[in-house]
Amino acid sequence: MSVTKVLSGSKIAILVANGCTEQDMTEAQRALIEAGATTKIVSPEAGLVNGWSGKSWGHHYAVDAALSTALSADYDMLVVPGGQRSLDKLKLTAHTKRFINGFMAAEKPVVAYGDALHILLTTDNVRGRTVAGPVDMKDVVLQAAGHWSDVTPARENNLVTGAADEETRKDMVAAMLDIFIEYAKIRREKAMAETAVAA
Repeated sequence: MSVTKVLSGSKIAILVANGCTEQDMTEAQRALIEAGATTKIVSPEAGLVNGWSGKSWGHHYAVDAALSTALSADYDMLVVPGGQRSLDKLKLTAHTKRFINGFMAAEKPVVAYGDALHILLTTDNVRGRTVAGPVDMKDVVLQAAGHWSDVTPARENNLVTGAADEETRKDMVAAMLDIFIEYAKIRREKAMAETAVAA
């Protein structure tokens, strides 16, 4: 298998709504596709989702799956880009909690960029976990019984969180690839073992 296609066969959900941080989404998506993964945009928006770039609206992106009917079982991994407008919209539907918690319960990798840490707080996935993100979120994380890491990105088991500004986004992309590649390797080895047993 080509080194650049180590995520071949992996299907990755990117959870966004209008106002998602465009750079988070596009840089994650580009890196994943280059690694051979199939990415799908999951959103409460119908048809198209509008990114936010800097101080204004950015490009439109085709939505691949409606959040209301999306199932975590259909995906191997999850990426949640930042963006306050997007996160506020995602908080309005119970499907967000259902979808994210499906990944967490199955211990599938979840990567939350920057202020997407807010959505993990909303879905009660910070309690007892070590996380990182924008420094202004430290107090709310501690109030939610989470543990704050000054080192970003932070990883605990299947969860990666961290600040995602212009200086740190590349570190988040690298950490995302690391955990996804690790998980994909484990998944392939498990499938091979099951095939061998069946034979």
